[in-house]
Amino acid sequence: MTHGARRARLLRLARVWAYPLWWAVRHSEESDAVAVDVDWWIECIGAQDLIELDHYSRFSYLAGALPEFRTLVHYRLRSDPLLRRCLLRVLYRPAATLALEADRIGSGLFIQHGVGTIVTAETIGSHCWINQLVTIGHDARGRPTLGDRVRVGVGAVVLGPITLHDDVTVGANATVIHDVAPGVAVVAPLAQPLPRGDRSG
Repeated sequence: MTHGARRARLLRLARVWAYPLWWAVRHSEESDAVAVDVDWWIECIGAQDLIELDHYSRFSYLAGALPEFRTLVHYRLRSDPLLRRCLLRVLYRPAATLALEADRIGSGLFIQHGVGTIVTAETIGSHCWINQLVTIGHDARGRPTLGDRVRVGVGAVVLGPITLHDDVTVGANATVIHDVAPGVAVVAPLAQPLPRGDRSG
């Protein structure tokens, strides 16, 4: 079986499997936000065969293939009745190594991989992108705020009551503890070779 045929078969199964989660989303206050999430995830993934799918098939694929997407959907459904939320979390397990907590998350949050990622923010704007091994968290003074279209690279750490304004990019492995102005990219120092005499053992 070719890769395309295998994906088509899995997608047919996902369309059936994902329907209860889709129903819950459609009957929630967050249905519009999830619709934007779906389109943003497909755009970020950039696979042409996924771009060509109808909206429900896109949702089904994301829900079936990506536990990070399911984690975001569970966040969106946080105001639904408790019993329904508990049942959905059993049926559609979120990512085990992704924590997602904020007072508000704008529509269109893409989480790439989500392995070892902790997000604890005041608010997150729309159309943001967060990579794996990221920590966005609080210190004794408070939690970060992310504006719109913020991108946080692999292994980055963003701490405290700071603001990453619109269109900020945080490079891989950067540590950010101060506000970052709109449109600015902040990066970690590049690795530099040590002089031969400074090398240990």
